[in-house]
Amino acid sequence: MKVSVLIPTKNEPLINELIEEVHEVLKGYEHEVIVIDKSDVSPEIKNAKLVVQKSDGLGKAILEGLPHVTGDVIVTMDADFSHDPKDLPKLIEEIDGHDIVIGSRFVPGGRNEDKMYRRFVSFLFTKIASFILNLRVEDSMSGFAVIKRNVYEKLKLNPIGFKINTEILYKGKKLGFKTTEVPIMFRKRKAGKTKVGVSFSGLKEGFRILRYVFELKLGLR
Repeated sequence: MKVSVLIPTKNEPLINELIEEVHEVLKGYEHEVIVIDKSDVSPEIKNAKLVVQKSDGLGKAILEGLPHVTGDVIVTMDADFSHDPKDLPKLIEEIDGHDIVIGSRFVPGGRNEDKMYRRFVSFLFTKIASFILNLRVEDSMSGFAVIKRNVYEKLKLNPIGFKINTEILYKGKKLGFKTTEVPIMFRKRKAGKTKVGVSFSGLKEGFRILRYVFELKLGLR
């Protein structure tokens, strides 16, 4: 089994450090790392395949990276170290017998080190989205996931912003794909600034996500 790691990035100063840690953690696996870059000034990416993103949004970045994938399973993770590369093996191991494995902040054993306000907003909108879409998972908006390549090939995805996995879970459920969750530590980012603010802009993004969720429910996406 070959593992393809997709990492969307924009102005992340530690991207090469993350790439090296991913390689170290996955040295026992056949794997590749693909960086989809939307930076104002493209960094010198080392030891990874570079895809220059043409569209906007993390979800669209994943879609632009898919044609470059050669692995059997696809990992998506953040570029800012909020997703710990050391969690990769336990997520990958769970793909045997499942189609989608979610790294979850909200199952027993999972943790979220983000600021209290952001933890509350994230938890609230995640639970609302799961209720609307009848998703039987605790963390439907996690960006840390391992998904079989054929799942992406069978789903018609049209994401907005950075919540592509919510759409994958909903459309995957309708097609009968098997999903499980694995507890992870969601860490404070090492450097740079979060793409979503901690006050009004965070709430604004949350309501934008809810609109997207209702569009999914109504079959408009």
